[in-house]
Amino acid sequence: MSTKIISIEDNVYKKLVESKREDESISDVIERLLKKEKTDLSAFFGALKNSELLDEIEEDSKRIRASARSRI
Repeated sequence: MSTKIISIEDNVYKKLVESKREDESISDVIERLLKKEKTDLSAFFGALKNSELLDEIEEDSKRIRASARSRI
């Protein structure tokens, strides 16, 4: 594996060090932070259950659908 030297500001380096886990190098931290992880949306299912916001969204959705039908 080759290495590269990069320049970063002191405040950015401090943030990387603060984000560093015990068994990680700074390269590991950067790789972890840049890694695109798939978000498990199932944790959000039911989040709006029994919520006034959900009622508002449903009413807006009905209004928009009705408006779309009348334009056809």
